[in-house]
Amino acid sequence: MPVDLEQFKPAYEKWVEEGMPDFLAGNMSKILKRYPSIIPDDIPWTTYIGKPSEQTFALVTSAGLYLKDRQPAFETASIHGDPSLREIPKTVQQAEIGIAHAYYDHSLAKQDINIIFPIHRLIELENEGIVGRVANIHYSCSYVNNVVPLVTETIPKMISRIKADGVDVVLLVPV
Repeated sequence: MPVDLEQFKPAYEKWVEEGMPDFLAGNMSKILKRYPSIIPDDIPWTTYIGKPSEQTFALVTSAGLYLKDRQPAFETASIHGDPSLREIPKTVQQAEIGIAHAYYDHSLAKQDINIIFPIHRLIELENEGIVGRVANIHYSCSYVNNVVPLVTETIPKMISRIKADGVDVVLLVPV
């Protein structure tokens, strides 16, 4: 599924130019309706193979999570979003997590982080022997409108780290 970033770039630049007044006025829902989405010709589904009890699982969320005392929050004031990534350890506790994402209601997640990042539920499955192992590192990004750096830099780095960690299954948790 090749993504034509050269076709996306001018459409995105036009979207930013035309949408900036609405963005500055706080009308994100209005400009998102005009976002130049990338629609692939096919969907790269991969058939699941193996036994969960013999595999390593990791989480990837777009919830904008970061470690409050150890990592910077994601940039939330830019129309472009923030294409960077935060590593979240398996041992993370609710009190250690901050949320930097301007476009969803955080209230339930602040009560139970597992709603948007089900790390503790995954650990329970590991303890019950349903999944073989929960990876030591998981990943979070925030909202991103400019997908070019996300596709060309952030995602390849994340995939490389996930492969190096021996992860077999990645659970995507979008918000």
